Amino acid sequence: MNIEIHRPDREIMLGILQRDAKRKWVMDTETNGLEVQGHAAPHRAYYIGLMPLDSRHVFIVTREEFEEWDLREELEGIRLIGHNLRFDLHALGLNPQMPWEDTMSAAYYTNTTGRRSMDHIARVHGWPKIPTPDLLKKGRILDVPKDELCAYLADDCWITARMYKALRMDLAAFDYRVDQAVYGMECRGMRLLTDRLGAVRDSIDTRIGEKEDLLYAYGLDGNLNSTRNVADWLISKGRKLPHTATGKPSTSKLVLQGLVDDGDEMAGTLLGWRKLIKLRNSFIEPLPKLAQNGILYPRTNTTRTATGRFSCDSPNLQQIPKRGPLGKAIRGCLTSPYNNGVTACDFSQIELRVAAALAQEPTLLEAFAAGRCPHTEVAAKMLGKAVDKITPEERFRAKAVNFGILNGMGAKRLAVELKSSTPEARSFLGEYKRNLAQLHEWMEGVWRDAETFCLARTVAGRTRIFTQAEATRPSISVIVQGSAAELMRHALVAVDESYLSPLLSVHDEILISGRSESEAEKLRETMETAANSAYTGVFSDVKFPASVTTGETWGDV
Repeated sequence: MNIEIHRPDREIMLGILQRDAKRKWVMDTETNGLEVQGHAAPHRAYYIGLMPLDSRHVFIVTREEFEEWDLREELEGIRLIGHNLRFDLHALGLNPQMPWEDTMSAAYYTNTTGRRSMDHIARVHGWPKIPTPDLLKKGRILDVPKDELCAYLADDCWITARMYKALRMDLAAFDYRVDQAVYGMECRGMRLLTDRLGAVRDSIDTRIGEKEDLLYAYGLDGNLNSTRNVADWLISKGRKLPHTATGKPSTSKLVLQGLVDDGDEMAGTLLGWRKLIKLRNSFIEPLPKLAQNGILYPRTNTTRTATGRFSCDSPNLQQIPKRGPLGKAIRGCLTSPYNNGVTACDFSQIELRVAAALAQEPTLLEAFAAGRCPHTEVAAKMLGKAVDKITPEERFRAKAVNFGILNGMGAKRLAVELKSSTPEARSFLGEYKRNLAQLHEWMEGVWRDAETFCLARTVAGRTRIFTQAEATRPSISVIVQGSAAELMRHALVAVDESYLSPLLSVHDEILISGRSESEAEKLRETMETAANSAYTGVFSDVKFPASVTTGETWGDV
C-alpha cells in the first residue's frame, strides 16, 4: 500500500490535528469486539487510525494515548469520514460537533441489497486489501502483533479514503444527517423498569403453565418444543396437516391459524402457547441481560433492509407487539432514560398515502383530501354501497387488501387475512383491481419497469438492484414502503435538530423523552412539517398528518 504509518508523540499529534483542523479526516478503530454501544459496553476501541483525506499519512494512537493526550476535543471538532462510522464513534464515546460522512451509507444508497463490507467493496474495485487478522476476529486484539495490527488499521483508513473518492458521496448527503440523528438516539437509550418486567414475567409464566396443562389435558404426550411430537399428536387427533418441502408434516403458524379459523380449540391453545414462549424468549429473558446500569441501548440499523426502512437489534424493540395486552405490558417496562416520561408521534396511514399520490388513485386521494376513512371509501366503491352503509367487517376486508396489495399479497395470503376461501379472496382482489384501476395500472407499470431494468427506486432515489435470479414483485414495497421511510428519515432529522431528544424510531412512529404538552405539540408540528415539505413535487396531492400521545412509559402511548 502506498501509505506511510506514523506512531506520533503527543505534541506532534496535537500539532497536526490543530494545523489541519479544517481538512476532512478518515478515522477507523480496532476494537476487542462488536458490542461497543452504551456507557458500560463490554467492548471498546484499543487503537485509532487517523488519516487526512488526500494524503498518504496514517497516524495511529492507542486508546491510552487518546485519553492521556486529551485528543477527544480535537477529534470532536474536525470533519470525520468512516465506513460504518457510528460504530467507531460508539467505540470511542465521541460526541462530534462537526458533520461527518459515512461511505457505508453511500454504498447502501446506490444498492440496498448489495454487499457493503469494506473487504467486498475493495474486491469489486480491484484494490489490494490486507485481510482481517484471525486473532482480531476472535476479539483477542492484545494478542495481535502491533506491527501487524497497525498495518491492518492503516490499510482500512486507506481503503476508506479510496471508497470516499469512488462512491457518489453527494447522493447520500442527506443520509449523513440521518446517521447523526440516529447516533444521538443510540447514545440516549431507553430505561428498563425491571420491577415491572418481573411482574410481566410472572404473568407470562403463569399463562404458559396454564396452556401447557390444557395441552396435556388434550392428550399431548411428548415434548412441546418438538415439531415432530406436536405434529404426531395433532394427526392422532384427526387433524390433517400439509407437508413441508422435505415431506414432513407442518405445524407452522399459518397452518395452526387455519385450524383456529375453523374453530379448533386445541390448535388455538398451541398457537397461544407458542406466542407466549416467543415473547418470553425474545424479550422477557434477554432485556435484563442487555441493560447497562438499567439502560438499554438498542442499535438502529440504517443500512440493512431492502426498502430503506430502519431495523433494530440488541434488543429488537421494533418486534415487541404493538397490539394486545402483553405487548403493551412489555412496552410499559420501557421509558425515558431520564425518568421523565415519553411522547410518541406517528403518521397516519403513511404508506397508503404515498401509494395514492404515486398512483394518482382518485378514490384514495379524494378520501384523504376530505379527511374520510380510505378503507371505508374503498369498501363502498367495491361493493357499490353508500359509505354510511359499510359494516365494520366490510371495512376490515378493504383494509386488509389496501395494505396487503402494496406488499405483494396474493389470494392465498389474503384468504388467511380475511378468513375466507382462496377463490373468494381471489374474487375480492379482482374487484379491488377493477374499482381502483389507477392504482392497479400504476402497480403493473412498476412491475414491468422492474422486470425490464432490474431495479426500483424510492422517491429519494435510493435504489434496490435485482439480480436475474430474484423476483421483482417486491419492487412495489421498495417504492411505497421505501418512500414512506424516506419521509420518516426527514422527520427524524427535523426532530433531532429541534432538540427534542428522540429515543426510538419505529416504522412510522418517533418516540422522544418528556411528556409536556408543549413538547408534544412541537413534536407533531415538526414531523408533519418535515414530511409535508419533503418531495413536494411528488406528494403535492396528499398531506401526511400525525397524531401524538404522552405517557409515563412506551406502553402508555
